[in-house]
Amino acid sequence: MIKGPHRFCAAITLLPVLAVADSPPDLFSYSLEQLMELEITDVVTHVEKRESLAQKVPFSLAVLEPVNLYSPLLDSLQMVDQRVSGLVITEYNKVTPQLYIRGVGSNVSGAGDDPSVAYLVDGVSIARPGLQNQQLFDVQQIEVMKGPQGTLYGKGVIGGAVNVVYRKPELADYNSLSTAVNQRGWALQNINNQQVGHHSANRFSLSYREQQGYLENVVTGSEQGEFEELIAREQWHWQGSDQALGLLLEYSRYRGLDPARTYQGETPLPAFGGSALVPYANNERRVAIAGDGTTERDTYSLMVTYQLEQDYGTWESRTAYVSGDYEFQLPVLPILFPESTNGAHEKSWQLSQELRLQQSWQDWQWQSGVYLSQEQTSRDELGDLTGLMQLLGAGALLTDETPGTTRYDAVSEVSNWALFIQSRWNFAVDWSLHLGLRGDYVKKDFDLSVTGGDPLDVGLINSEDFGVETGDHWRELSYALSLEYQLNPQVMLYGRLATGFKSGSFNMLAISPDSALASAEPETALNTELGWKGYFFDQRLQVNGALFQLDYDELQVYAGLESGANAPRARIQGAELDVRFKPLQGLELAGNYTYLDSEYLRFSSPGSGQTLTGNRLPRAPTHELALSLNYSWEDTGQNRYRLEWQGNYTGAYSIVPQDADGDSVPSRQISNLALYARPRGSAAVLSLWVRNLFDEQYPLHVFGQGVFGYTENGSAWNLAEPRTLGMGMTWTF
Repeated sequence: MIKGPHRFCAAITLLPVLAVADSPPDLFSYSLEQLMELEITDVVTHVEKRESLAQKVPFSLAVLEPVNLYSPLLDSLQMVDQRVSGLVITEYNKVTPQLYIRGVGSNVSGAGDDPSVAYLVDGVSIARPGLQNQQLFDVQQIEVMKGPQGTLYGKGVIGGAVNVVYRKPELADYNSLSTAVNQRGWALQNINNQQVGHHSANRFSLSYREQQGYLENVVTGSEQGEFEELIAREQWHWQGSDQALGLLLEYSRYRGLDPARTYQGETPLPAFGGSALVPYANNERRVAIAGDGTTERDTYSLMVTYQLEQDYGTWESRTAYVSGDYEFQLPVLPILFPESTNGAHEKSWQLSQELRLQQSWQDWQWQSGVYLSQEQTSRDELGDLTGLMQLLGAGALLTDETPGTTRYDAVSEVSNWALFIQSRWNFAVDWSLHLGLRGDYVKKDFDLSVTGGDPLDVGLINSEDFGVETGDHWRELSYALSLEYQLNPQVMLYGRLATGFKSGSFNMLAISPDSALASAEPETALNTELGWKGYFFDQRLQVNGALFQLDYDELQVYAGLESGANAPRARIQGAELDVRFKPLQGLELAGNYTYLDSEYLRFSSPGSGQTLTGNRLPRAPTHELALSLNYSWEDTGQNRYRLEWQGNYTGAYSIVPQDADGDSVPSRQISNLALYARPRGSAAVLSLWVRNLFDEQYPLHVFGQGVFGYTENGSAWNLAEPRTLGMGMTWTF
């Protein structure tokens, strides 16, 4: 197992809204009568930056709630992916997730790039993807917003957003200790909640876990996929008569031997060694590679919120600071040959300030405000293809001038200023109109130095050193317009027009000064959506649905090893259905389905000139289905149980616009199962669980190897976790 000093480092973070939590710690705190209720209960959410019910929000929204303080079936972004159709999360390396919603996302994380789907913590955007993929624990709920949310969240929210809402301190004294083991590791979590005086509370949350790997590298003797992770979080809330304040300290640390990379597909060409290069091809348990992938990350956060209620409205000031340091190295070629690697080391920080005023007058409610942010990213990335040069017979051509390696050193600074307003007008009985406007100004400065080279000018590597200093700025007006009609007290119909944008980007992995200076233009999108949200049969059945079309202009594309570009036009259209049903006491059935039809309406690959018009967009499976079953009951001895089953089907999709065989992710079917039990009179909850019940072998990311010439359709797979069985106990006292 990975070794290292366990340092508890932290930065102060004040939470967005100071409100003493009034929800129970977990579902076992409900009375049996509450669990036996046949009526489906709505969920309170703040996705519109004000308190509202999820069924009254005029856009597609999925809200996930953990079953227990320790919830092994909802402890990572990959588990969220399996619960929400239309959401696809891939991982080129373990700490850099690539979030896609409805086929919209970004597969690049260079210093000059931005994501197209936002990752939020308590409503605060975590701008750099390398700081996003950490364990989910002590979480109140996870909210997945689908479609552009630019008017309230700004740039980079074209596809939507994933918002992780932490549990808040409560006016109560209790401690919760959770321990868990599985066949490859163990985990420990502790939550201490204390009331401090009459108006404040404190909450300290700690999680540590170690996991052995699941893919043996017979060359190094290591188990790829092993990791250790530590998260320490301190929160404090104070609530006065008309003021509120909150505090959170958080530090996270991750160390891993990952990704678990293996060779899949056709045997390499005989001229380059054939099967001798991949003695464990298509094997999900063993691999033979000269070196292992490694990942390290440290993250610190600072957020401050002050809330003041006045006769004319409520002011809320939110300040956030997030910084991090991460690095990775992974084998580019998963073969038995001298290494070719890709690695990066990135340091970043972001500081943001938002000031909002919420007001109402007669049939109007609105909030307006200003947003300011500053980001800085320093990233060093290395492409080492010396092994490939030798494999291709060009080893003798390697010199000091063309060493077969290239280093990219980049610094990016981003400034963002915005004004926004979001309003709701109840202009007639059962009718309301939502209008949102936001004006953003984004300025980017970008410095890049490229050194090294190779004799064959393969892909990422250029034979001449160069450097560029450049910058640009953009202005964008985003809007959202929604019309709601309350058909009856249980059913709402809505129509929505909403825009989103992402600022221009600079290609860090440029192969020439010209490609570095040619920034990608900002991408913009218009989403048209018709939907309904409703309860039926005495609120035992909830059925939500939506039809949507997203029209994209200047979609930013990273086409494999070519430089970044804009696809002039693209379109995504589809349908969604979300159903919950309580047919019997204690039993709830649920499912959500997404259908996507996406294509480039006009696009040619910038490097090869290949026409990609008509191709599907990457990571946009045609069909995705998520199902769940939850059953709670009590036996004659008054022992309580809860059974939880989840299933997911995700159709095949491509990683890159070219839609090549080696870059395709096959369809998958995954099931997860958990049983929770609380003995009569006990403060402990016991759990038995299994993730990936049928041991489905599937990749979190694929990298086609045909571009390197030694194989036609082989692929590097980052393997997902195999079947994992575990047991745990949560003791609250």
